[in-house]
Amino acid sequence: AVSAGAVTVPNVQSDIETPIVVDSIVVDKAVLDTMRQDTTRRPSRIRRVKVDLDNPAELTATDSMIMTGNNDVYLYGKGVVTYGDIKLDADQIKLMMDSSIVYAMGSPDSLGELIGTPIFQDKSGEYASKTMRYNFKSERGLITDVVTEQGEGYLTGGITKKVNDVYYLKDGKYTTYNHHDNPHFYLQLTKSKMRPNKDVVTGPAYMVLAGLP
Repeated sequence: AVSAGAVTVPNVQSDIETPIVVDSIVVDKAVLDTMRQDTTRRPSRIRRVKVDLDNPAELTATDSMIMTGNNDVYLYGKGVVTYGDIKLDADQIKLMMDSSIVYAMGSPDSLGELIGTPIFQDKSGEYASKTMRYNFKSERGLITDVVTEQGEGYLTGGITKKVNDVYYLKDGKYTTYNHHDNPHFYLQLTKSKMRPNKDVVTGPAYMVLAGLP
């Protein structure tokens, strides 16, 4: 159910290079009461939205869905956006239909830990991240803390740019250790370029063993 008060939503800038910030909006009590009744009757919602894209966008949320005017849609609680062979899952999603940009992030649980962080899937594979911002039209995105399995190992990156089917990573790591979030050994990549299921090209790189370069 949706509680009264302020609902926190991501504020997405139009320029993909700008920092990501979080802002909030206040929803009218009457709207919240209506949403509370709607989510009680229909805990899961699916809507197909017409936008300036080549494929229909299918939106799903188990908690609530808020539409503001004809441009923005907010999904809360296991939100899913499906567009062609692309699927994006996250606990909080904002879709701006006039610009074809989607922004996704997780939500803190009772202990303050992030849950429901974005998982992006396309024909090249699956990518987990902390936050993700993606333009369906231009196929460009900005990802923080990406994690993907490539070959026999895991590739992670601090800040990653997606341009079509190529990923550009800064401060990346590559390891074959299963616990990729805290690996005992890895290659530290100052910068790298990844073409999924093809190759990874890196700039200066060095081995790190037990935390020691």
